[in-house]
Amino acid sequence: MLSFYDWIDAIRYRWKLVAFATGVLLVLSLLYILVAPRTYTATSSLLLDTGAPDPLSDDKAGGSAPDNRQIVATQADLVRSPHVAGQAALISGVAKEAEYQAKWRKETDEKQPYAAWISDEMRKSLTVEPGRDTNVLLIQAKARNPQDAAKIANGFARASVDSQYKLRTEPAKAYATWLENSLQTARTDVVKKQDELAAFTKATGIVNNGDLTSEGNAMADVSTQLATAEARAAAARQSAFEGAQGRGDAEKSEGIQRLRASVAEKSAQLSQLESVFGPEYPDVKKTRAELGTLQSQLNSQVSQTAGALSSARGAEAAAERAAAAASEARLRNLAAQQRARVAGQSNNLAQFQRLQNEFAAAQKTFNDLNTRLTRMRLQSAVPLTGVQVLDTATAPIVPSSPNVPLTLALATMLGALLGAAGAIWLEYRDPRVRSRGGIERLLGAPVVGRIALPVGQRTIANRDGDGPLLLEGQAA
Repeated sequence: MLSFYDWIDAIRYRWKLVAFATGVLLVLSLLYILVAPRTYTATSSLLLDTGAPDPLSDDKAGGSAPDNRQIVATQADLVRSPHVAGQAALISGVAKEAEYQAKWRKETDEKQPYAAWISDEMRKSLTVEPGRDTNVLLIQAKARNPQDAAKIANGFARASVDSQYKLRTEPAKAYATWLENSLQTARTDVVKKQDELAAFTKATGIVNNGDLTSEGNAMADVSTQLATAEARAAAARQSAFEGAQGRGDAEKSEGIQRLRASVAEKSAQLSQLESVFGPEYPDVKKTRAELGTLQSQLNSQVSQTAGALSSARGAEAAAERAAAAASEARLRNLAAQQRARVAGQSNNLAQFQRLQNEFAAAQKTFNDLNTRLTRMRLQSAVPLTGVQVLDTATAPIVPSSPNVPLTLALATMLGALLGAAGAIWLEYRDPRVRSRGGIERLLGAPVVGRIALPVGQRTIANRDGDGPLLLEGQAA
């Protein structure tokens, strides 16, 4: 049985067969290269700027970092989408070319919409590859001529940026429209709640946001005044003007004082005359009669004055009692009104707080909607996409298909393999011993000698190249 080295010797011995097979496949590959249609590949690239801060975002802490792999994969799917392909056909101008329109009529007989067909054609020529460990997305487009390949690649790049912009702005515009309608409703609700609160406040008299401190202070003041009035009325009801008080006041009058002085003077004169002339003396009697007259006048004047003063003091006390009673009644009425007012406001305070909370909630809803509307308007107007065209495709000079170096290399490799397989097959059909090692492996005994032959005869060279030539022989 031949060994691996014998097969190698057989391939070397039949090198012409190997060369022939390789040459044939090279010729066939050259013919393929000459007749195969040319395909050109143009490449453009997109930069996904995932780390750029959003100026419209309120997230000051930054939050968790986005997964770049997911973002790149999502953007790659977006580039491959039919919508982007259709936009790329319009942007690149391929959709208007007569060549594609004729191909569409030939393939579909105008049964398929041209937009769907051209979108599928664009996607067939597209290859999207994310860069290794980068945020760069490579867009490759294939076409029969280099100009179309460059236009298609650039069309996909621009369509991707435009689609990303629309994906960002169109929902913001739709949301802004919805927010405008909601904001109008919220504004109407705020006005309604404000009017209800104002009407209730006006009807109930609630002030200071329902704070009853002032009402309590007013109630305390009225209660204090009522207590004072009750004490005054009680004092007025208990007061009574006596006759002795009237006589004492009468004694203090000026007329009574003059009469009492005259009586005292007459009494002194009478005593002096009686001590000198005796009680029966005419001047004494006359003076005694005058003293009696003055005494009668004094008593009469005292009685009249005491009566007048008693009447005046009684009328004054009655007026005081009436005034105190009226003041007490008025203050009691005020106190009752204030108690009723405080009780009514306490009962209305719950409803006031409910209306106030409803108004505050409506106002907060309006403010939130207004803030969101402002942000959505900015987002729909600011051209922020996070995707930029990094490299623009240019028309390639060398076609990408057929790949001449790769085709020739594969033809050479396949020809060599076929030639080697043919040499091995022939050796298997007609095995030969071509070296000293082959003899030793075949017989299992060492070679003890060599026979030298002329160089021109059919021989095979020694493996070492420096010994005598060996005779070619057929194995037994």
